[in-house]
Amino acid sequence: MRLLGHLPSFRLRGLIAAALAVSLGACGGEVNVSVPPRIAVLSAFPAEMAPLLAQATVDDTTTINGRTFRIGKLGGVSVVMGLTGIGLANAAMTTHALLEQFTVTGVVVSAVAGSTVQIGDVTVPATWEFADGTSYAATPAWLELAKQVAASGTVSMDNCTQRPSAPALPAVCVTPNLAVVVGGIGQSTDVDNGTPFPCQSSGTDVFGCDATASDVAAATSTVSGSAVATLDTIDPATSIASDNETAAIAREAAAHGLPFIAFRAVSDGAGDPLGLPGYPSEFFVYYRLSAHNAAATTVAFLDRLAAGS
Repeated sequence: MRLLGHLPSFRLRGLIAAALAVSLGACGGEVNVSVPPRIAVLSAFPAEMAPLLAQATVDDTTTINGRTFRIGKLGGVSVVMGLTGIGLANAAMTTHALLEQFTVTGVVVSAVAGSTVQIGDVTVPATWEFADGTSYAATPAWLELAKQVAASGTVSMDNCTQRPSAPALPAVCVTPNLAVVVGGIGQSTDVDNGTPFPCQSSGTDVFGCDATASDVAAATSTVSGSAVATLDTIDPATSIASDNETAAIAREAAAHGLPFIAFRAVSDGAGDPLGLPGYPSEFFVYYRLSAHNAAATTVAFLDRLAAGS
């Protein structure tokens, strides 16, 4: 059975909004009817966005709160793609501004996270919560679609990576038995005390303000070692991922009545062959590998969404 065989409520809202826009435009209202509904695809920092840009067709760009957003196609879906910036404050402000400016039919996050599961696995939590316990659920139908994508055996992941800070050293390979882990709880914490973390205009692919051509090139350079993802599920009450943005994005999606899902690949977690002492040491070795795997799963999800819409 096709999960999205019938017109979902969020698509119906998009059609109603478009109809109202045309009506208001005919009456002389200042309404832009040239921008169709899209999926918002968000990441926090450039290396997370770079592998998505490598697979996207970009037709236009716009600037929101000083950040560049690309408008085009990804995985057969019309999208607006961009960086929220690192941290809860940036994620909340940028997502709110984006959703106020664009008519979108859903919000998808493609990024990395800490976890207790294997480095390179992609987590898809059913719920995202703040430190105070306030929580926001991912859209159940989208979670089921993510399970279908993972179970299809068509998501190709990386399990080897060059070390970004030491590319001359041999590639590092984690287990090839990688999975898309659906379910559990994601937790987002504020490490900046409510202050927006500043990006650096000449920064790296972690701390920069936008993904550059060199970031995309780094994201598409490959080393030997690849794996076909399998599906794994986890108890809904289990903590599965930790980051600094997603709960704020989920809150904004909920406030706008939009479906939401996050694909967070593990950059620091179990199975490190180097035996590094967790975050941030593991993160700075594996963030590109994990960003690639999050992007691969995100694009496969969008492909399936397009096929069923």
